[in-house]
Amino acid sequence: QEALVTIRLLDVLCEMTSNNGQLEHLQALPGLLETAIDTLRLTHLAGKQAVNIFTATHAMTGQEEISHPAMGFKSHLIRLIGNLCYKNKENQDKV
Repeated sequence: QEALVTIRLLDVLCEMTSNNGQLEHLQALPGLLETAIDTLRLTHLAGKQAVNIFTATHAMTGQEEISHPAMGFKSHLIRLIGNLCYKNKENQDKV
């Protein structure tokens, strides 16, 4: 349940950062970009340490059903980071 809530909140953040009206406020939040980058880094490391949902070899084929809540987690983090860096030189320099 907690994983699903986290994924949904991340999805909401991605949608909010896609909206130009809210983007500037979210880009200015201290720690949001850093937290997203740290979470992506830790998720990537978790995938390297053992075979799990974050392992690169755990790739899905187009015919598999998405049943695990972690599917797409890294791509959502990358989308959020990209959105937070959009037309923001300070955030781009941090990344």
